[in-house]
Amino acid sequence: MKKITLALFGLVAMLAGGADAKTLVAYYSRSGNTQTIAEMIRDATSADIFEITTADANHYPDEYRPATVVAKEEIESGNSPAIAATPDMSQYDTVFVGSPCWWGTMAGPVHTFLTTTDMSGKTVVPFNTHEGSGAGSVHTDIEKLTPQSAHKNGIAIRGSEASSSRDTINAWVKEIGE
Repeated sequence: MKKITLALFGLVAMLAGGADAKTLVAYYSRSGNTQTIAEMIRDATSADIFEITTADANHYPDEYRPATVVAKEEIESGNSPAIAATPDMSQYDTVFVGSPCWWGTMAGPVHTFLTTTDMSGKTVVPFNTHEGSGAGSVHTDIEKLTPQSAHKNGIAIRGSEASSSRDTINAWVKEIGE
């Protein structure tokens, strides 16, 4: 009887997204602000974490203004940069997807990640950093690129406030039920 009870408990937990549910925080960060938020989400959810990087480590210039020129050209042309790798997504049920807000949308490497990774059947949760534009269209653009996924409300954090946002992140994670 004990074995049957334990088996039923395991089945209920699995169906409820419990014990076997795995979460990933995937993010791109140029300046470190989005990485800071990603790490706070990882800490709040016990998730795995994956940094999205460009295949060419020097794709974006180190200086801010020249980097914004490259980013704007990518957005206008629809040509996102190649990325170095993608994780095995088969083990994840929930994926937090993070990006800086560039020219009102997600950074090119995040666009590439979402167009080369199958998110079907997963729950996608967007987050972004910015310096005044809020979410822009980052969250809705992420939803558009993941139409076969469930979606939860995202969060936008001012980059200059990233390091002091732990309480905000913890409250948001609790609010969305993660």
